[in-house]
Amino acid sequence: MNLKKISAVLAASLMMCAAITSCGDKKKSEKKSSYVNKSAADVTAAQESSAVAVEAGQAYLEIRDSKGNNQYLGTVKENLCYNAVVADITANGSYSVSVTADTDGFRASAGTNTKPEGILYAALKIKDGAASCPAAVLTIDSIEVDGTSIPLAAKNYTFTESGKDIKSNIYNEWATIVPDGSVSAEGAVTNDTPGYSSVLVSKDAFASWTKVTVNFTVSGL
Repeated sequence: MNLKKISAVLAASLMMCAAITSCGDKKKSEKKSSYVNKSAADVTAAQESSAVAVEAGQAYLEIRDSKGNNQYLGTVKENLCYNAVVADITANGSYSVSVTADTDGFRASAGTNTKPEGILYAALKIKDGAASCPAAVLTIDSIEVDGTSIPLAAKNYTFTESGKDIKSNIYNEWATIVPDGSVSAEGAVTNDTPGYSSVLVSKDAFASWTKVTVNFTVSGL
């Protein structure tokens, strides 16, 4: 075999190796890209399916931690909406509502804020309760933080907020005046009624938390 033939064979071999390598790299790249896109789609679908928006006549826990950006206000816009537990209020009886940060949706939304800390505000509410169950009276029986029941420093009272939602404060330092028409299972509540408050819990119990559950009784229906 002369030098020209040898050179031609070598050149062809090199071109074939380059083509194989190029195809291999392309396949790896395409496989990686496909995996990333599928993973992102799966996470988005999981988030959407577990997001809970409160409907009229449902009770829920409205809460915001001390950071101010970890919260649930009853819509799918908040990062604690995933796997939130709400309750249809149709009759007198015992119910429970809760929020949790132990979800993929929360972790994806919160980023580095992987766990709520402290408490800025919390309340038990019935959305549009003034229309769906106007006579409902809420009595908070217990509150659990990560499965542990915490002490209640006072009793709660029920009132109608802005003529729309039925509400009972759990932690609201700004609510210094008991609204007109406030009630409890024991009767009317005013500023002079002892034992009632808009602050039922201590901040210390919420130093760092994942799940908060409120157990309550509805009466008056």
